[in-house]
Amino acid sequence: MSILLAALLFAGCSRGGDDTAAGRSALEATGQSTASPASTTPEPPVPSLPDDAALPMVFVHGFAGSAQQFESQAMRFVANGYSPERIITYDHDGSGMDLDAYTAGLAEVIDEALARFSVDQVYLVGHSRGTFVSADYLSVPEQASKVAKYVALDGRPCVDAVACVAITRATLPGQSHVEVATSRESFVAQYEFLLGETPQVVDLVAAPGSIEVSGRAVNFPLNTGRSGATLNVYELDPDTGHRSAATPLHSSVLGSDGAFGPIALKAGGRYEYELVSPDSEIVHHVYPQPHQRDSRWMRLLTSTPDGATRTNTNTSDDHTSLIAMRMREWYGDGERADRLTVSVDGGEPIDVITDFVANGAIGLHLHDDALTPGVSTLGPLAYFAAQPFQSGVDVFIPATPDGTGTVTVTNLPRGDTSRPQVVTVPRWPSSGHAISVVFSDWPIDAAA
Repeated sequence: MSILLAALLFAGCSRGGDDTAAGRSALEATGQSTASPASTTPEPPVPSLPDDAALPMVFVHGFAGSAQQFESQAMRFVANGYSPERIITYDHDGSGMDLDAYTAGLAEVIDEALARFSVDQVYLVGHSRGTFVSADYLSVPEQASKVAKYVALDGRPCVDAVACVAITRATLPGQSHVEVATSRESFVAQYEFLLGETPQVVDLVAAPGSIEVSGRAVNFPLNTGRSGATLNVYELDPDTGHRSAATPLHSSVLGSDGAFGPIALKAGGRYEYELVSPDSEIVHHVYPQPHQRDSRWMRLLTSTPDGATRTNTNTSDDHTSLIAMRMREWYGDGERADRLTVSVDGGEPIDVITDFVANGAIGLHLHDDALTPGVSTLGPLAYFAAQPFQSGVDVFIPATPDGTGTVTVTNLPRGDTSRPQVVTVPRWPSSGHAISVVFSDWPIDAAA
């Protein structure tokens, strides 16, 4: 049964949906994916949307997914007056095929939302495998009556039980599978369908002053909480990627759900999220691009010591290991390929996206291959190159014992190569440190 379901999931995620007509009018003005215009001017305040229009919204992620695939869209909805309390993300096991269990979990989430907000219906948004979970939920009439409108993102076609729009690669030409969930064009279509009007804010720019972020640290792809880990948050020097002070501005021990925050930060500032776990010798450092706005949906994707990512990553005192991730696929071939480079202490940059990366990975594992130590062959790291939505490239990034020095990771995003996206990190040795570099799924500009 699980093999059949897997085949259906990947078949559904690789084709355009059948029910596309309802979404075409909303998309004709936006066309294929485009980069956000460069701007540092905050948009004027938008009045709050009335509760009867802005029903509670539930997002269901797909296979090998998490709530991270909806963070930017949630911020866009909030920028247009949606109450952040009403945007709910349903995290569940991203690696399994137990559709019945995921559907039962969704039913609980929706019932909790109905009770919490004293409403009769919610909006439902599913992506990829999440469209199968959503369709299964909607197949029960009593459950379908609890959903006012449904958005199906690049997966199973619309169902007849409720008003629905299918937004797919067919309706957004040039976009890829995860990009269909996170792009600005997808947001416009979702907003117009759910709210019946054009959004006032589409492009996200840094809010003035301070912001607050919260979310979960999860064992990915299970999406269980990283219970017992200590989360330390440090402000960084953006030029070097090193900490501005030895004392973290926030420190907390995570509970069973891995939840953290809210944490007060500076909009446009650079920060490190350090996860120290009693069950692991590896300290995990997460380096996102500068936060632009308040967010309640941040996800720190980490791993247990016996998790597949950790056990398949070659480590040593001599090299740095990092994952470059973005909730918009890295394109490795074709005229619109991304450029992603790594350089050490200002040295010659190495372009790490090669043809075999193709166009389907959102996570690129970059470290020294044990078969060719000390050499950047740019060949595939066998395990990661075979994983869904991932790839791996043999890149030797020399480390220092205490992380002194700087690794600069630079992306020239497709659609706007004139706006380099740069993240700097220390040269941590992989024998004791894991690094995640998290690029935004839309180009952002460095703080002035």
